[in-house]
Amino acid sequence: MVEVRRIVLLSSLLVTTGLTVVLGVTDPAAPLSYPSRLLVWNLFLAWMPLLFAVGFATVRTRFWLLPLGVGWLAFLPNAPYLVTDLVHLSEGYELWRHVLQYGFAAWTGIMLGVVSMRLVHQRLDREFGVLAGWLTIVASVALCAVGVVIGRFQRWNSWDLLTRPDAVAATTLDWVRAPLADVQSTGVALAIAAFFGLAYLTIWSLWGSSGLPARLQTPCASE
Repeated sequence: MVEVRRIVLLSSLLVTTGLTVVLGVTDPAAPLSYPSRLLVWNLFLAWMPLLFAVGFATVRTRFWLLPLGVGWLAFLPNAPYLVTDLVHLSEGYELWRHVLQYGFAAWTGIMLGVVSMRLVHQRLDREFGVLAGWLTIVASVALCAVGVVIGRFQRWNSWDLLTRPDAVAATTLDWVRAPLADVQSTGVALAIAAFFGLAYLTIWSLWGSSGLPARLQTPCASE
């Protein structure tokens, strides 16, 4: 039964991803034009934290937990970021097509992020205890909110953390030191944290402790 649920979950995420792409490709006005082209790219980036999380959940040695965890956290903000792409919706003949396209993308992003968080949470619970697991989840939700702000308003990307970490840190700290100076950014950050956090709690309450296949729940070596 668990195996069937896993297949259904993955299939559902692939279908909503596919629908997002199809709606962009078949847009009669301008197939895969701006901003649909960027939406598809953002959706691709939203899959990255799930890939890192699967590796985090299944790797056998603790040595790989840190690099996989860093990769997961670096790409995680791309998942809730898709919600902010709704800003591109505009009135017009194709409004409902775009509502569906961006709605599918936002839903897929949130689900990808939440599922990846659940995988990471379960592994941390097994390896380091319940407290470490929940502290990581709370911190990741907060960092996601910050990541969405620096992506949407400051226009930084995930790879800028590697190529220009000093510039990213400087602009982020400027905002963090005076959050009321940019009410819009702060409001979006709080909204994303609340939305993403509540989405995770919803899935967590339904998932249960046996939501992963047995082979993903087997204790791993601590080499």
